[in-house]
Parts: sequence; C-alpha cells; structure tokens
Amino acid sequence: MIRVGIVGFGFMGGVHFKGWQANASAEVVAICDANPIEGKAKQGNIDTGRDELDLNGVSIYTDIAHMLATENLDAVSITLPTHLHKRISIQCLEAGVHVLCEKPMALSVPDCDAMIAAADAAGKQLMIGHCIRFWPEYQWAEQIISSGAYGSVVAAAFSRLTYAPAWDADSWLSDQNKSGGIALDLHIHDLDFIQFVFGVPGSIRSSCATLESKITGHIQTELEFGADQTISATASWAMPESFGFQMSFRIILEKAVLLLDSQAATPLRLIPHVGDPLIPVLPDGDGYQNEINYFSQLITGSEIPRIITPEEARESVRMALETINS
Repeated sequence: MIRVGIVGFGFMGGVHFKGWQANASAEVVAICDANPIEGKAKQGNIDTGRDELDLNGVSIYTDIAHMLATENLDAVSITLPTHLHKRISIQCLEAGVHVLCEKPMALSVPDCDAMIAAADAAGKQLMIGHCIRFWPEYQWAEQIISSGAYGSVVAAAFSRLTYAPAWDADSWLSDQNKSGGIALDLHIHDLDFIQFVFGVPGSIRSSCATLESKITGHIQTELEFGADQTISATASWAMPESFGFQMSFRIILEKAVLLLDSQAATPLRLIPHVGDPLIPVLPDGDGYQNEINYFSQLITGSEIPRIITPEEARESVRMALETINS
C-alpha cells in the first residue's frame, strides 16, 4: 500500500485527496497545510464537487519537515502555490519520497532544472501534474491524431476561457510573482498538450491584453510547426463570472474535424468528410484521477508508457514564459 502525504490543502489538495482515496493501491496518511484543515472540498474553476472529505485516521501537520520525519511516506502530492514548488519538491525528494507536483513545474527554467537534478540525485520519481494529457477527451483526440486514420493535422486551435481567479487562498493566483500569471497557470495547459501531440514548436508569437486590475488577462499564441500546419492557443481570464469555464479545441484533419466544447450538450465530436459524425463513449474518470492512477503505477515500477517526463514539463514552462516574452 502506497503511503501518501498531501502538502497544501486548498482546491487542488482536496482534488488529490479524493483521487488518492479512490486508488485501491494507496492511502492518504498525512496532510500538511499552514492553514486550518477543512473537511469539505473547496471549489475551483472546474466543478469537482463540494462533498465532505473523510479525514478520519489522517494525521494533520503544519510543518513539512515534521511530517516527513514522522511519517513513513512513499509519495507526496504537492498542491501548493507555484512559487513554493521548487523548494518543497526538493525537500521531499531529498527526504527519499516520490513527488507528484501540481503544474506548472516552477516559475523559471532554472528552478525546473534544480528539481530534475534533485530527483536524479535522490533516485526518486518526479512527475508534474499536467492533467490535460490524462483527460479522456484529449487522450481520445491524441489517439485519433496519432492513428493517422483521418490524415494529418492541417490546423488546430485550442482555447481555455474563464473569469479572473478569485477562488484562491490569499489571492496568490492573482499575484504573478507567486503564480506566474495567466501564462503559467492557465495557458500552459494547452501549450503542454500541443507539445505532447506536435512536439516543440520552431517559434512562438503571442499577443496579450491587460485587465482593469493591471494583470495580463488574455493571451493569443501562434506556434510554428512548418508551412503546412497552423496551430494556435488562446487563454483568457477576461470572461464574466457567469460564463464559468470552457475548454475547447478545433482540430482540422485532412479527412475530418475534431471538436470539443466543454459547455456543449455533446462536448466531443468527430465529423468525417465521409460518413456520420462520431460521438465517442469515453471511460469514467477525469484527468486528475487518471494522473494519480498513472503516478501510482509509475512509482511501483509498473512497465507503462511514459506519458509525461520532468523534461517535458520543463519545456512547457519555457514555452509559457516565451508567450510573455514574445
């Protein structure tokens, strides 16, 4: 049985807690957070429920070093603000614990390099929770593309639209020095999936818009993969709160188009040039649960295809930072 600790117990901490609880090979034995622990799931921009969290038998800590020294942990989920990812990941790795750290990996490429070096030195797994690689709709789209059944990708446009973050404790998401802003918090989801499917782009060109709060609230990015493909991504915190959250893509293949709109009655469709539209039947579960199940297999030595590496997560940080610099 994998003994798990969770460091940080806001919205994502609750998501990881439920994910580990649903994994038959693991048990959450400890939670560490500087703030009082609540037994109810918090809400973020994706509705994962407000159900009660059963904390019976879970030890509660406010000091990470104390938790690491007291508990015989196999793994930790790090669900802290981004500016803490490097330091706490390295602390846990040096304590001999496997680390599943929320995205983005860190605020800078050198910080990512330091995390990778620490994992190598410790001989422990470091995985970054880029959940979109594990989201059923995106996994299905990747399989359709890689199969070549409908030809090559001609063009693709990805978007992630929502309102400015107000669900975070102490407004750390709105502090670009702590979160990296919209590029590292929101835009990086689609940039990472683009890297997963298409590889590293030759160049990145972006334009940005600023909100009333003076933070960057909208980014449009063009990624260059050669003359025969047009790939773009858009991220926005400029939507009204009543809009909620929408993730979508439009992937145009030579013989079909793949469409996703998370707000639609039929979110995912494949429309071929010949024949009827296809609405896939997807497996249960979301990207959060799937990434935790995958990580549990990874740290127990299962022979599984590598879906994400720390080096790829580092590259996604580099790409996100380039959208700002470009």
